[in-house]
Amino acid sequence: MAQPLSVVRVVRLGLRLGLFQLSLGILGVLILGLLNRLLITEIGVSAALTALAFGAQQLMGFSRAWFGDRSDRIPPGRLRRTPFIVLSSLALSLLFGGAGWVVLQLARTMPSAEQPFFGAWMGLLTLISIAIGTAVAAGGTAFSALIVDLTTDRERPRVLSVVWGMRLLGVLLGTALVNRIFGAACGLEAGQAAVIAGLERLIVVTPLLLFGLGVLSVFGLERRDLPNQETESLDVDDQDVADNSRDGRESLTLLELIGRLRSIPQFGRFTGALCLFTFSMFLNDAVLEPYGAAVFDMSICATTALNAFLAVGFFVGLGLSGFQLVHRIGNIRTAQFGAVFASISLALMLLSAPWQSFESLYFSLTLFGVSLGICIHASFTLMFSFVEPGRVGLLLGIWGALYAYSRGFATISGGGLLTLFKTWNGGDMFGAYGGVFGLQMIGFLAAALLMHRLDVAGFRKNVQFSVGDVMQGALD
Repeated sequence: MAQPLSVVRVVRLGLRLGLFQLSLGILGVLILGLLNRLLITEIGVSAALTALAFGAQQLMGFSRAWFGDRSDRIPPGRLRRTPFIVLSSLALSLLFGGAGWVVLQLARTMPSAEQPFFGAWMGLLTLISIAIGTAVAAGGTAFSALIVDLTTDRERPRVLSVVWGMRLLGVLLGTALVNRIFGAACGLEAGQAAVIAGLERLIVVTPLLLFGLGVLSVFGLERRDLPNQETESLDVDDQDVADNSRDGRESLTLLELIGRLRSIPQFGRFTGALCLFTFSMFLNDAVLEPYGAAVFDMSICATTALNAFLAVGFFVGLGLSGFQLVHRIGNIRTAQFGAVFASISLALMLLSAPWQSFESLYFSLTLFGVSLGICIHASFTLMFSFVEPGRVGLLLGIWGALYAYSRGFATISGGGLLTLFKTWNGGDMFGAYGGVFGLQMIGFLAAALLMHRLDVAGFRKNVQFSVGDVMQGALD
């Protein structure tokens, strides 16, 4: 097992590993922020077509389980996680350069994108986006498994807190990078030449930055004997079971392994709790800023500024969860606390409307940011808890895929439910938003109740013996 680390060393490890998440934060801002905006506003591509092109990367979430399983199967004495992370960083750097180059070709034809090769360029951009999603799935799953390999259950919440903070820092640095590289193109009256010059600089500088951060985050961290450490703390009988289980896993296909996992009651319970919890966290993603505009008559700049209150609260929630709550009350109770806290925050957000109190709105948003930081951190610590030596990559891949699809479904559902509630109540804006937020509160509370039935120790024991049973039956 990994040796216990002091708080200072935990933070140092989190900062080091967080460089990979820093690169993903920068990548997200550049793709979903900059390139997305350039295609829609400056180049004139429809928002729906742009969303389809960049959103295609989310389709590859299912590949996380496959990549996780492949890294688990690498034999002792070899690096299992580092090659996936380094190759992922290399692929992301090259693919972002390719995406920027495609947008550059479209920018050179603006303001009219109606040209013979427009469809081909957008098709190529969609394929690049799918490849980016695959690279993120490969590197992200191996990265999560590496955190499990390098930390103990007690250290992990603090490391995750620092790593998530680095992801948010990457968002801020990505914004600063755009302002620095684009220069004159950031002005309101920026012309075609300024935009093209900015893109040309961006596709040269950014790939080097992304690859460098990815390599620095893991270089020299992983030890080749980590696979042997997984059973170091087990007694003789349990180690024999674990060894047989590992041998059995090597003989099973990925689908057979998933089939065995589905037969474990705790697997289904955690799947349901995780999906509902994640869905509840992100249901208001698409309706928060429109809520400020429709109910409080806020300007574009004012609704955009609402994200600052969420961000401040989010940082507080991450630190509170990672360095206090999880160690004091445990992962499951922390997640339940975050869910109840989020429901209270949403109720205050709704009560701010009839009062027309901006102070109450800002206060409730900050509280919701705190609860969201607690919830997201708690959900990830739970994912990292529901693993078992020998199947860390596979299980984290499954949990990561479920998290990604639940989040995407929640974002889409928020806008759809808002439209549905508007139709049902005759266009009452407060009633429509109240319906979305009310459903979100119910989801949080239901997820908190489902978590009462979760048993981490029971899950690990059942997973450990499940594959062993298969091998024993084969021998009999």
